[in-house]
Amino acid sequence: MALYEITNEPLPIDFEGCSTDVQRTLQNVKNLIMCRMGEIPYDRFCGFDPALFDLPPDEFANELLPELDRVLMWEPEAIAVSASYTFNDEGEVIIHLYADINDDT
Repeated sequence: MALYEITNEPLPIDFEGCSTDVQRTLQNVKNLIMCRMGEIPYDRFCGFDPALFDLPPDEFANELLPELDRVLMWEPEAIAVSASYTFNDEGEVIIHLYADINDDT
């Protein structure tokens, strides 16, 4: 297992450039935290719950790791270890997820 930082920054997801299982898992995790709950028609519970963004900052910080842990149920190779958030220049919440990725091949 190795620790990686994954964010929800709006950067392109490179699905074709994943030559290793770790890169594939990192892209899957990024995709999961970029999705919003309800966006996927066949699985309405998959994705991040956008209602958390309406919480006060202290409550958001307390609910962030459990929510990311729930979201990562769809990627069994990743385990949420810790999470934090910052704001970008536009005032958007940037989530910083620190996850253990199973790199045993």
